[in-house]
Amino acid sequence: MRDDPAGLGRGPLTRWLPVLGEAAPEPPPVRPYEVGPAMTPGRFLVMVIFSVPRITVPAMASAIVWQVSESAVPVVTGLTIDRALATGDSGQLLLWIGVLVALYVALTGAARLTNRLNVHAVQVLQHRLRATLSTRLLHPTDGTTRAPEGDVVSTMTNDVGRLANGVLLATMPISRIASIAFIAVSLLILHWPLGVLVLVGTPALVWLMALLSERLSRELRVYQALLAATVGRATDMVAGYRVIKGIRAETEAGRRYEQASQETLAAAKCNAGLLGRFQMVSGALNGIFVAAVTGLAGWFAVDGQISIGGLIATVGLTQALFPQIQGISSLSIPNLAAARASAARVLDALDDARAGEPRPAEPVRPGDLAPSLGVPPPGVCLLEIGVAGVTYRIEPGELVGVHADDLTAAQIADALLNPRPPSDPGCVVAVRLDGHPASGLAPAEYRSRVTVAPHRATLFTGSIRDNLTTPASAPDRLNTALAAAACDDFATDLDAAVGENGSRLSGGQRQRVALARALATDAPVLVLHDPTTSVDSVTEQTIADRLRGIRAGRSTLVIASSPALLGCCERVIDLHADAPGRQGALAAESILDQATAEQAVDR
Repeated sequence: MRDDPAGLGRGPLTRWLPVLGEAAPEPPPVRPYEVGPAMTPGRFLVMVIFSVPRITVPAMASAIVWQVSESAVPVVTGLTIDRALATGDSGQLLLWIGVLVALYVALTGAARLTNRLNVHAVQVLQHRLRATLSTRLLHPTDGTTRAPEGDVVSTMTNDVGRLANGVLLATMPISRIASIAFIAVSLLILHWPLGVLVLVGTPALVWLMALLSERLSRELRVYQALLAATVGRATDMVAGYRVIKGIRAETEAGRRYEQASQETLAAAKCNAGLLGRFQMVSGALNGIFVAAVTGLAGWFAVDGQISIGGLIATVGLTQALFPQIQGISSLSIPNLAAARASAARVLDALDDARAGEPRPAEPVRPGDLAPSLGVPPPGVCLLEIGVAGVTYRIEPGELVGVHADDLTAAQIADALLNPRPPSDPGCVVAVRLDGHPASGLAPAEYRSRVTVAPHRATLFTGSIRDNLTTPASAPDRLNTALAAAACDDFATDLDAAVGENGSRLSGGQRQRVALARALATDAPVLVLHDPTTSVDSVTEQTIADRLRGIRAGRSTLVIASSPALLGCCERVIDLHADAPGRQGALAAESILDQATAEQAVDR
């Protein structure tokens, strides 16, 4: 809109008014949930629900005002009839009409505030849950680079949404219970048998609905698991379509996806049928109960035990009772079932991420390494790598190359990315930093000193600048890092989109952007694992010529078979020395042939 540049839908008469409660341009920083091994789905759900009390407590109070005010409308109406219309007192009529107007204003304002706070709480919880999952699944604390399963998409969308909606259990059911209590007390005052019936019958009815929902909760979890598996299968098919096409497995892949989709559809139909039957039974029981209360109130009115105004108030309170019980049985209980099932799935995903974490070694005191906070100054990190009982030292500020077979190179890169205690059976390569086992450092402490750029280049949807800018990167080094990674020919516009996983770039361009991202961190110790396998020889030589300059004064370890990269190093650790020279040449040739093939596919 030309007259509304902010896009707030405001015209000339309202543009000058202040905007209250406008969302910040960036999401607020959140702290991931701490989930221990003994955490159960029920406890996790409770922890999530009550993790935002600054929102849920006001929402709960506002919801109570809303629901109780709605239930108070028939009481005020009955009092108006008895004290104004029946007596002909105009003063009383004006008084109670004013009370009724104030009641409607209160319930309308409280309803709007409650809905706004509920939406805000759901969005905050979704953001925090996704931050927890992305931290544990995409950036595990052990530093590994395990690719997440395909069903992570469903977990981060469907399950996170259902679990976050569980926060409504802290507002709406409690407000409905408060409303039911108000209705019961009002009926006790009007005629005590009606109040006793509501006080006894309502809890029994809610308990019965909760009992009937147990199977719904179990079947809902099965359906969510099947849905996540189907989404994961579809994600894997899209990601690996080139491979499927190459081996001519389209028919088999389609058949497997169709089978999984049919199983999910059957579970969805079963779940929908259970939900429909549950709502039908709960609606029938609620209707019978409310009809019984209403019929009993009519009998008392005919018998003269309550007045006309009391009858109107009783009928109105009974009608207000129905949506409260119906809301608990048809909305809150299914919401609880879905939230518990999703909490179990989120916990399963977090447990899978935690399963691969190494056992901690004896911790290193922060004072043993200087400094322990932030990024250390140049030339303070001495890196030692133990391979097959032999220790190799990388002095501070040294550029060292490692020439090894593919398996050994991968083991060294994995050990530097994920240091393991020497007592761990999986420890093949030992890593020490400043004379101390690297496994004894906290992950954040270790990563502040050692940055490892894996061989597989991973880019994220966004621009080139988005992929270069990290918490550890220095903004003033972006252009220098791009030049050192030979990105001059395509990265003239840093705001250009790279596509999903860098799909708009070739394999060599993706690899160079990932290399520039690693160089921009200016890490005290930088480890590069085959950073130029998809780059042509001329560009590779350019990168090799510029690498020494940008890493001056910093320790750099280059694990590669490329003669150009190894040639720029101050010294080379040759782990191929015990093998025939031809074997090393064949390994290098196979890597170069693979890079050439990838470039041909990209073109």
